[in-house]
Amino acid sequence: MKLTTLNLQGFTNWKQRQSKILDYLRDTKPDIILFQEVVFLPEISPYSQVQLLNQELEYPYEHSSITRLQVGVDYATFREGLSALSTFPVVSSDTIILKKAPGDEHNRIIQLIDVRKNNQIIKIANVHFSLSDTTDYATAHLVETLEILNARKEVRIIAGDFNLENLEKTSALWHDAYIASSHIPYLSQPSLGKCIDYVLIPKAYRLETLEVSNDELSDHRAVTVTVL
Repeated sequence: MKLTTLNLQGFTNWKQRQSKILDYLRDTKPDIILFQEVVFLPEISPYSQVQLLNQELEYPYEHSSITRLQVGVDYATFREGLSALSTFPVVSSDTIILKKAPGDEHNRIIQLIDVRKNNQIIKIANVHFSLSDTTDYATAHLVETLEILNARKEVRIIAGDFNLENLEKTSALWHDAYIASSHIPYLSQPSLGKCIDYVLIPKAYRLETLEVSNDELSDHRAVTVTVL
């Protein structure tokens, strides 16, 4: 199974970037694509960026959770969330709002997607944790996500924008159960010289390959893994 995660950077420079994203996804041919910073801005388009992309890509299964609402900077209302495209049938989906810490401007969610590949159910969590220049909100979001999955006794691939510059510093939370994409060196936000986009793969699977896109898609590189 090939999985891609990409932070879409809203509609910033969308006309210049849309064709680049389409070219990458057509060339890479992921089975499942997880998107962050998916926005509904009717001043720009009556469709989200993922809906516009899938009008061209034609993935048969599309699930979106645009649940975050706040006062915008350029527009009066800003709505944002997560989306997934899949070639495999989606048999279940869920969206859970994470706890909001004092001072955090964002209501973050995790998007849970269960897909059927042949006779196997593959469980995936799409995440986008909070970021601040002064406060680490992301670690608490990772802790809460793992607690939710552990309480449900779910073996689930976790992928997306973790907003953690060094995922390995949190390895005590997950190293017994997961393999991290970060054990292969790469940058996912090259303009800042860092990696904040990851895939945590349960040890029931094996990480076969990892590649990142060029810098034309977004302010993040797409991260694509093959999981067996």
